[in-house]
Amino acid sequence: MATSNAWYWWVIPVVALVAFVIYEGVLRDRDDTLLADGVRASAQVVSAEQTGSWINKNPVVALILDVNAGSGPYRATLKTMIPQVHLPAVQPGSRLQLRIDPNDPQHLVIDEPWAR
Repeated sequence: MATSNAWYWWVIPVVALVAFVIYEGVLRDRDDTLLADGVRASAQVVSAEQTGSWINKNPVVALILDVNAGSGPYRATLKTMIPQVHLPAVQPGSRLQLRIDPNDPQHLVIDEPWAR
């Protein structure tokens, strides 16, 4: 009597999808918490490059930032989705308001009205 292993072909994608949804939810919650409780800082955009990824027809951009926080200036990289109408706000030389995780200064989010 032969057994069918066809169930593998639908279980694996379902498990992968559930894991992805949970992972994205955790990251989104972490960023929302950071917006509410993070340390305020400002940054100057050093460079902005498209990553090739798109979310809802908006580009994901890799920003290199010179961050000015209470602990002194440092350089950080942020990959985030930028609405197309706000791409001029992240051109090199532009200034942005940020929220920074006090325990991990490389974890930051843009704290601008258009970024929420």
